[in-house]
Amino acid sequence: MKKLILILSFFITTSYSQNIAYDFTFIDAEDVGAYDRNLKSKFQKVNQAYIDAGLILGWHVWKVVNGPQFPYTHLAVAVYDIDNANEEPEAPKWTDLFPDLTEEELEDWGEKNAKNRKIVFTTQMKNVAEVLQKGVTSYPDIAVCNFMKAKYGYSKSYENLEVANTKTIPSNSLRKGWSLAKRIDNPGTDVSWSHFTVDWFDSYGDFLKSSSGPSFDYALDPVGKKFMKMRDLTHTVVFRKFIFLNKE
Repeated sequence: MKKLILILSFFITTSYSQNIAYDFTFIDAEDVGAYDRNLKSKFQKVNQAYIDAGLILGWHVWKVVNGPQFPYTHLAVAVYDIDNANEEPEAPKWTDLFPDLTEEELEDWGEKNAKNRKIVFTTQMKNVAEVLQKGVTSYPDIAVCNFMKAKYGYSKSYENLEVANTKTIPSNSLRKGWSLAKRIDNPGTDVSWSHFTVDWFDSYGDFLKSSSGPSFDYALDPVGKKFMKMRDLTHTVVFRKFIFLNKE
């Protein structure tokens, strides 16, 4: 096991093995405040127990920033080792984790929570590459996710181009890091996106400053033309770190 810097749940320097994957769950909460309280008071404790029991390596929650146009409010990510995916350690019981609540009270709470949130979409991801600015040892609080659809037959070439195009992050850049991940659950053509890149920033203000510069004609740039040939940028979503649990 060696220390890796991991993506979207991506996302802290920690002792994980090489073959890491991520379960992404996009969630729409009707009452965001109530759902946030449930995440902190119940799900954080449960998922820490899952980490301690060896079921997962990490659990992270990200909240959408200024995105009422998107069909989800939260992104929950479970981190696991593919090499151990067939192992089934015994899951901790909720009644053991919350001894002050009866089974009926927990069921009632679960029903109320389910009514307040909807699971919009799930997928599985695998990290491809990442670069952090020199001196940065963990991922910042703001993740700007650019959802990409690789053109059919160009997935590997697209990944290679992304990696070649971002080898380092300048020391004076507001962007603190960059990551690339690919979907592994559905590699067909009938998907809206197949990859995403992440631009990491310390604050939402830094992201706005970075993106408010002069416009750029991708189609007139030699490298930009290569990107346009190999992938489409479908949309961008900004996330803020909310909960970040990892195996010690």
